[in-house]
Formats: sequence, C-alpha cells, structure tokens
Amino acid sequence: MAVNPMQRKSRNSFLLGIIITLLITGIIIIFLFLQLKKVKDEQAAAAALLANVYTLNQDVKSGQILTEDMFSLKSVDRTTIPSNATSVFDVISTWFLQTKDGEPVHRDKDGLYLNTPDYIIEIYSENGGYYKLNNGEHETISIRNDPYSDDDGSYVIDSNNIDTTTRIYEEPTGNLYTYKWDNANKTRTKVYLELNNVPVLAKVDMNANTVITPDLVVQSDAVVTDDVRREEYNMIVLPMDLMTDDYIDIRLMLPNGQNFIVISKTQVEVPTNQDGSYVADTLWLELREDEILALSSAIVEAYGIPGAKLYANKYAEPGMQNAAVPNYTPNNAVTALINENPNIVEQASQELAARYSQHSKDVRNQYLQSVINDEMGYDSNTQSGLDESSSNTQATRKQYLESLTY
Repeated sequence: MAVNPMQRKSRNSFLLGIIITLLITGIIIIFLFLQLKKVKDEQAAAAALLANVYTLNQDVKSGQILTEDMFSLKSVDRTTIPSNATSVFDVISTWFLQTKDGEPVHRDKDGLYLNTPDYIIEIYSENGGYYKLNNGEHETISIRNDPYSDDDGSYVIDSNNIDTTTRIYEEPTGNLYTYKWDNANKTRTKVYLELNNVPVLAKVDMNANTVITPDLVVQSDAVVTDDVRREEYNMIVLPMDLMTDDYIDIRLMLPNGQNFIVISKTQVEVPTNQDGSYVADTLWLELREDEILALSSAIVEAYGIPGAKLYANKYAEPGMQNAAVPNYTPNNAVTALINENPNIVEQASQELAARYSQHSKDVRNQYLQSVINDEMGYDSNTQSGLDESSSNTQATRKQYLESLTY
C-alpha cells in the first residue's frame, strides 16, 4: 500500500522522537550511574578515613575521677585524631593500675609492662637472626653469645644495651610477675607483683565526645589508707560556688596576716536535704587520722584567737595542679587543751559556726538556690501524703538543717 508523503513525514518524526527520547534517557541513566558511583566512592573514601577511638560519653570537670563506664568507642575522622588517641580499651583499663611502689602499669601490642629499664632483653629468632619486639614491631638485634631460655622464651643479658621496659607476665593462676637477673645462677627469676587500682583524674574540664589521650588524664596521688574516715564540718567558711567534687585547701588565717594550710587538696561532697536542696554551710570530707587531728587543732585555735578565720579555697584546675604542702602545725597549748578536754573540739566547732556572719551565709544560700532553680529543677516543697509521725520527724529534721544554714 502506498504511503503518502505526509504519513511518511509523520512516521519519521515519531521514530526520531523515540530515538531522541532513548538517547536522553540513556544520558540521564549514565549521569545518574556516575553520580551514584561518585557518592559511593565518596562514602568509601570517608569510611576509609574513619577510625575507632575512645571518647567521653559525658561532660567531666577538672580533677573528677574517671571510671571506665565514662568512655565509649566512636568512629572519628582519622585526620582529626591525635597520634596518641586511645583506641584500645585495655589501655584505658591499665590507666587505673600501678604497683604497690606507685609505678604506673602500661600496655602495648605485646602486653603489660613497666617503664623501668633492665638488662633482660626478650628476643625471637627469624631467618637465622634475632629480633626484639618494640610495640609490636620487629627490631633486629645482634647478640654475641647463645641466648638463655626458659618457659617464657629466649632472652639475653646485655649491660651495654639496656632495655627500656620491663615486661609483665601472667601465670595461669592469674598471678603477675616480672623477672630479675640472678647472676650467681646465671638465670632470671620471677618477682611477683601486687597491683593497686588507683583513681584516674581528668586534667582539665572536658565535654562529651572529647577524644581521649593519655595527656588528658593523670593518676591520682591519693591512696585510701585504713585510717581514712568520712567527716562532716559546718564551721568552715566556704566559697560561694563550692560544689560536690571540687577540690579545696583548708586554711587558717590569723589576725596578724599569717596564713597556714591545714588540709591540702581534699575533695568535697556537699550534702543535700531530703527535698534535694543543698545544705549551704556543711561539707563532707574523707580525711586521714593525722588530717582529722590537725583540723581539730585548727578549729580550736581559730575559736581561741579573736579575728582568726578557718576557710576553704578552691583549686582552679585540680587535674593539673599539684597539692599544696600543708604547713600548719598544732601548737603545744592547743594540743594540751584537746588532750585535757576532748569536748573542746565540739565546743569550738559550734562557736565558729555561730561566729561567721549571716551575710556570708545568705550569699552562699542564694547562689546554691539559684543553681537548684536554674539547673537542678528541684522542687522546694516537701513530699505530701506522709502520716503524722513521719511529717513531724521530717519537720524536725528540716528545722535542724535550716538552723545550720541561716
């Protein structure tokens, strides 16, 4: 059947439209494919830049004790990670360990070690030669004589090539030990270790998601001895903004300008009432027996000298600052007075609590109340629904606490 020119033209235009549509669709598909590939490549490149490191999962204050539950593993751009960032949780766990002599315990790829140099060098054989491990890396070593050997491997003694680390080994029973050289028997012998868990402190204030490095923490020098007791004091003049976990010195200032450090760098806990409000003029301290006695003497001395003041001042960066050296020594008269009348300490405490001005207490009360209202959201009203007996007991307790504050 013959096709007229108009039909032929229409059919050609239709076919041309289909071809153009297919070309445009193909171009779009290719473009989308390239874009998708670009996105995937960028995602792969970004993923390649990520590394897992430990970060804080909460804000911490300078000097605050850190615990292992405060750390979380997080993927971070490796270009922003400090070279000594902590990526292995075992490293964090060793921050809390030290020997009985106060030597910190460290960990590398090869296990636990102490930074105490010795002459015992653990060696390994490879291709007819020997090497030692340095943080998991092979380091070729030349030896003059055949190595010694025991259950923990081969080693050499070289007084001219001091090893900078002392390895810690563990028995199946869990006992830890290092080695010392027994020159008489020409062998190394085990030296068993006892390790302490020592608190680790934040050196500075840090926000959540801070990448943790060893430079940001410090091992506490506070060791809890058997004579440490929790003591309560309400006769010390306190800084307006003193809060729980702050560190303070307690000082005795005399009218002639002398100023003595009685207690050095002790951590504070500010007690709260039943309704959650802070007790404004009372604090709890954990003190050794010698510190308790020194503070008792300072209380009596402040009481006996008109114009003397027993007060606390805060450390600005307790994680970075070393403890001050106490320079207060109880005098013989005060010591004799305490020995003759043990009740003098309580009497002096009450007198000092009453002596400090109402204004200074009001200022601190107002500050703490603003903290409660603005940050803590405590309800100042006591709980209702208690029976009459409980209500009376609570009212009596509340009246007592208010008497300490106002």
